[in-house]
Amino acid sequence: METTEFLYQIKPVRAHFMENQTDAEQKTLQSHFQYLQNLLEEGKLVLAGPCLDASFGIVILHNTNEEEALRIMENDPAIRGEIMTGNLHPFRVSLIKD
Repeated sequence: METTEFLYQIKPVRAHFMENQTDAEQKTLQSHFQYLQNLLEEGKLVLAGPCLDASFGIVILHNTNEEEALRIMENDPAIRGEIMTGNLHPFRVSLIKD
């Protein structure tokens, strides 16, 4: 399998999610953040972050293939915990600031 980049987009499952989270949802988001930090340390993450209007977030992966990228997305605590949905897309980082 070819190694490339992938982007997964995550979206909250309900409106106004960022304004009124339950304690359980906050814990899941903390786990999500730690999960992404671990991917960064493993050399799998290029960047991750939410839109400021909280409508969606993105995670860009590299040094992976489609099967692994799908597994990473599906194991994201925010998706596994069903507070976010995810969509995976092949992606190419064409320009990046050092």
